[in-house]
Amino acid sequence: MSALKCSGIKCSGNRVVVRCERSWPDSYNNGSQFRALQATAMPRHLLLTLLTALITLPLPCAVGEDFFVEQVAPVFSRHCAVCHNEQDSRGGFSLQDMQSFFDAGVIESGEPEESYLIELITSHNGQPPEMPKSAPALSGEEVDAIRTWIAEGARWPDGFEIKAVTSTDFDWWSLKPALRPDVPEFDDEYASSWIRTPVDAFVIQSLIENDLRPAPAADRRTLIRRLSYDLAGLPPTIEETRQFENDQSPDAYQRLVERLLASPRYGERWARHWLDVVKYADTCGYDKDKLRENAWPYRDYVIRSFNEDKPYARFVQEQIAGDVLFPGSPDGILGLGFIAAGPWDFIGHVEVPEEKIDGQVARNLDRDDMVTNTLNTFCSITVQCARCHDHKFDPFTQEHYYGLQAVFAAVDRADRVYELDPAISAERDSISAEIARYKTEIGEIKNRIVEEGGTQLAAIERAIQDAESSSDKKPEFGYHSQVATEADCEKYVEVVFEQPRAIERLVLRPCHDDFNGIGAGFGFPVRFKVELDGEVVFDQTGSDFPNPGLDPVVINVAQVESSSCRVTAMRLAERKGDYIFALAELQIFDQSEQDISSEGTVIALDSIEAPTRWSTENLNDGIWFQQDDRDVDALRQQRDEFLIELVGADVVSGLDNLESDLKDAESKLSSLPRGKLVYAAATDFPAEGNFKATGGRPREIRFLRRGDVTAAGEAIGPGALPFATEASWSFDLPDEAPEGERRAALAKWIVSNEHPLTWRSIVNRVWHYHFGKGIVDTPNDFGRMGGVRSHPELLDWLAVEFRDNGGSLKDLHRLIVMSSTYRQASSNPEFVSSASEFDSGNRLLWRMNRRRLSAEEIRDSILFASGQLNLEAGGPGYFLFELEKTEHSPHYEYHKFDHADPASYRRSVYRFIVRSQPDPYMTTLDCADSSQSTPARNETQTPLQSLTMLNSEFNLAMAQHLAVRVRRSADSGKEQEVHKAVEFIHGRTPDEEELELLIPYAEEHGLENLVRILFNTSEFVFVE
Repeated sequence: MSALKCSGIKCSGNRVVVRCERSWPDSYNNGSQFRALQATAMPRHLLLTLLTALITLPLPCAVGEDFFVEQVAPVFSRHCAVCHNEQDSRGGFSLQDMQSFFDAGVIESGEPEESYLIELITSHNGQPPEMPKSAPALSGEEVDAIRTWIAEGARWPDGFEIKAVTSTDFDWWSLKPALRPDVPEFDDEYASSWIRTPVDAFVIQSLIENDLRPAPAADRRTLIRRLSYDLAGLPPTIEETRQFENDQSPDAYQRLVERLLASPRYGERWARHWLDVVKYADTCGYDKDKLRENAWPYRDYVIRSFNEDKPYARFVQEQIAGDVLFPGSPDGILGLGFIAAGPWDFIGHVEVPEEKIDGQVARNLDRDDMVTNTLNTFCSITVQCARCHDHKFDPFTQEHYYGLQAVFAAVDRADRVYELDPAISAERDSISAEIARYKTEIGEIKNRIVEEGGTQLAAIERAIQDAESSSDKKPEFGYHSQVATEADCEKYVEVVFEQPRAIERLVLRPCHDDFNGIGAGFGFPVRFKVELDGEVVFDQTGSDFPNPGLDPVVINVAQVESSSCRVTAMRLAERKGDYIFALAELQIFDQSEQDISSEGTVIALDSIEAPTRWSTENLNDGIWFQQDDRDVDALRQQRDEFLIELVGADVVSGLDNLESDLKDAESKLSSLPRGKLVYAAATDFPAEGNFKATGGRPREIRFLRRGDVTAAGEAIGPGALPFATEASWSFDLPDEAPEGERRAALAKWIVSNEHPLTWRSIVNRVWHYHFGKGIVDTPNDFGRMGGVRSHPELLDWLAVEFRDNGGSLKDLHRLIVMSSTYRQASSNPEFVSSASEFDSGNRLLWRMNRRRLSAEEIRDSILFASGQLNLEAGGPGYFLFELEKTEHSPHYEYHKFDHADPASYRRSVYRFIVRSQPDPYMTTLDCADSSQSTPARNETQTPLQSLTMLNSEFNLAMAQHLAVRVRRSADSGKEQEVHKAVEFIHGRTPDEEELELLIPYAEEHGLENLVRILFNTSEFVFVE
């Protein structure tokens, strides 16, 4: 038992401070400790009487080591040790070095209110505490335990270690199997009569339990407008509204639902939701924000998939491993645009080698984006939180996370060919497989030859190289086009005579340059044609022409009269990440075998003009690089004899045959129709700078301590996530399995009927877009830090119903929009006061939620009302800016764009989306940020939005168009014009009160200004 004596009392106003000194038994004592007791708002004489009694009573035993171990250490483990440990001592503090806390005054032994630690973990003025960062605050009991521990001396048991605790508890609703609950049944006549679909049974059960009733049904005009926007993203015409209002048949609403689900507009509407989640854009983002000119086929694939009502399991699998699971199918490639949809660091991949730290960081973050996008989108789980440490709240470790990275270890983002003809696709795959086999066999033989040939073979090879480069090379290399970023780019060079000449023979002399080791045949076109006065005399446009080295390409033309000779490159030669066209000399021989090319003038589409090496004048100057092949031939003969002696004639001839077969296969592949390109996950593509394809060989993925590429640990194999403590998470794949098998395993894992997250995730997303908030209001996070379910049984019922009945999204829409829940009015006056006390956010759905139109809906509706909406579907995105291409990065000049350009009057889902410089108009109206997943749009009300709707150039242009449309439709007079303006914009006839306000305004300020006002009304931008 400890003793306590008063060492001082201080009074100030109504505040009394008593300072007491306690003597501790030797087992606790490391010096006298003091404790201050404070009380406020208490009469002094009562407080002093109480203190006198307390001081004379024996006190309980002091807080001992058991208290620390049982009450304090677990708090540090759960909340602090993740960031304050030996490896990651944030702020310079580690729980393995508690002395640093005392030395810095973070903990003042015996004085909790003087300890900075208490200030850090305590809220102030309603603000959350500073610590822990990015995590829930400590509970009151946890703070009190630390306060008591400090007050009683802050003793730390010798040798005691604090280790970070991550959640290994799988007892969480979203990680449990989805089982079909029973649909509630009711004896209550009102409830039974209100139920139209099983959705209603679950909703009304929650309402009854909370003494609520649903709102009355919405009127027909409200319903058709709500349904049209939800399913198609566009308003109904006034004719459609009137027809629905007047249709009294019992299936009128159902027929309306079916018409909208069958409309091509449905896919455009719901694809926009999906593209928000997967971070789709038409540029790469980051510093240079380069264009992705072939991203749009993925967007069109999503639209078409929704319109076709593709089974959700197939839709998921195509986007992760469609090339493996559905070979020969265009959608199997197009769907892989999902993996490539997010931002991509051009500098980190193209300009920085993968071997350097910055290159490793860029690729690590790139795989992180793939993992995050996949697990957030399909599973609604925040696995990315485990990149630097085990997940703090969900039972997923860094090992699980890097297992997911290993799934994507071989893929990058690049343009990829997809075929519209399955037969061509199959042939392409077959030839590509042959080429890969030939290259492997050739590589094995050459490696054997190099190993066995040793220094003797190396010496012969060096001698050949020296002989090849020893010939005299003059500085006038030839003609060189400007550099292009794509191979399929047309360029030409031409020799023109003043008078027609009789031409017998043409000779194309290839260039030689040591740039990047290209050497002989530098810049010689891969596909080209030769024309005399526009008539083709040599056509090599259907297949690739092999690099001729320095051998001349001779074309006999049999005495043609011509005044010009043009060589047009249709596919350029690769230089180093770019493409060029170069010729050393174009010789033109007449019937007397005289080269007359120097008598003509050289013209070209473009030229780098870098004298004296490169110039148009060099094309007919009679100078080209000619090798003395005698020494080279002798050395090559010596090498061939040495190889036969080394490995045998059969191996050498076998190698020659393989190289010949490879050349033939590559020629066959190049002669196939090229198909179209989509920006997607790829393992084989032309190198660009330091960005090189893996060829399907997965990179080694290592466990990164604290997510640091310089702190790599053990190698991690591919895997997914466990859903039980002892569950296996790694994929049982052989080491030699093709990389696509990893993605296929992940895709199958995600769509498994036993997967607890996938089916809940998608039905929750669909629910969210119909009601403005999901059953779980954090659509990307079903973990412990996510939202609370409003209707748990309904979520599981929908998930199982959707999963077990083919994964039809259209059927899911039908279940929801046919329900009485969905058809409610957006106001429920009878219950608004009682419900607002505990459900002001309408989570129980005692009425329908009113919502603001999205940015795309507003823009499309303005185009629709003005009569300018172009419903052309698909294809490359249209610009809403002037594009200025520069060497570093493009400039997207929105202020220079002409909004009178009808090419931009298509639906907003087809616009070209820029990450770094988003459209100011759309951003003001709360458009999604394409650099991050946006499962729920912001819905704000700002003065800037009103000003934009009044004064933006787009709205001004559309106001003019609508005014013209109104004048053409109105019979005569301002009253008819106002009638028509309201009909086009609000889809109804104005009432008398409105006419009294609007007609004078139109007369005074003009019809265009009236239209701008109507565009800015709540009725136009909100859906009830």
